[in-house]
Amino acid sequence: MAPKKVATETDNQQPRHTPVAARKIDAGTIAKPYREEIRTQVQKLKDAGIDAPLLVGLLANTDPAARKYAEWTGKACRADGIRYELRTIDDPIDVEAALRDANDDPRVHGIIVYYPIFGQGESFSGESQDDYLRDTVSYKCDVEGLCHEYRSNLYRNMRYVDFPSNTKKCVLPCTALSVVKILESCPTCYDKSKPIGRHMEGKTVTIINRSEIVGRPLAAMLANDGADVYSIDIDSIYLFRGGKLHKCEGETPESCVRKSSIVVTGVPTKSYRLPSEWIQPNTTVVNVASFKNVNEDDILQIPGVQYIPMVGKVTGRFGTNDYGPFPALLPNVLPFTALKLPCSNGT
Repeated sequence: MAPKKVATETDNQQPRHTPVAARKIDAGTIAKPYREEIRTQVQKLKDAGIDAPLLVGLLANTDPAARKYAEWTGKACRADGIRYELRTIDDPIDVEAALRDANDDPRVHGIIVYYPIFGQGESFSGESQDDYLRDTVSYKCDVEGLCHEYRSNLYRNMRYVDFPSNTKKCVLPCTALSVVKILESCPTCYDKSKPIGRHMEGKTVTIINRSEIVGRPLAAMLANDGADVYSIDIDSIYLFRGGKLHKCEGETPESCVRKSSIVVTGVPTKSYRLPSEWIQPNTTVVNVASFKNVNEDDILQIPGVQYIPMVGKVTGRFGTNDYGPFPALLPNVLPFTALKLPCSNGT
């Protein structure tokens, strides 16, 4: 008879798992297949004797950042085969007329307006002339996804512009869309085996800065995919859940971040830093601000952290990051070819 094995302390111990090291992810590598798809689709149009889509930029300010953004937009478009035309307007009061001309021009497939123009000052047209201009862009040309038509559809979780046919998807705000594409590429963030609307079911997300351009639409997009999203601004915290907004009493930025597996920062100030000790192991951290909102060295010491830095920053490294590390704007140009391409009879 074989001797009995004597139990030891080691036998009762659970297997040890080596902690996964943190990693820094270059958003440019995530963008690469999207850019390749753009080039392929543009080439198909050219092969069919159709001009490449034309994106028109409207610049009516002397802000260096806006001018640099316009410059890099053009370089990125040309690199991917998309035509780009920058129209500079001397007097901001003439922007609306130029915008309406571009809306009605059958040669123009997409429009991007470089803000700020008037800022947030009171105007004849409403609380903000810049907001009024955003709503003046036709949904057939709005590559930024910020006009009333697309904003309204986003907040009602309507994903197509041609209901009930559902053949033409709505355009989404481009920077927020880039964050979604990044999260889709990161393990553990999205579960595509679940039905649409539940891909992020069970996930908790914190977004710091509730801007109307990025923070709020991104919160709505992730909530529409099933996540619980804490939206933090300078004086309030709200929970986006199931198409409704809930005021959070008793929550703090720290409590929200600590319970989140995904944290998105977008604070446009150089002095802001998210305390690294709030971030839990295996958290995905995305920074869409043009400043470092986190201490990179510290968070890369946290096991399992996935860190994607400065997604929204305009860089000078054309060829790697173009006008921004994740050129989500460019895929938004292509759908408008279906809306504005001439018919076969030339009309």
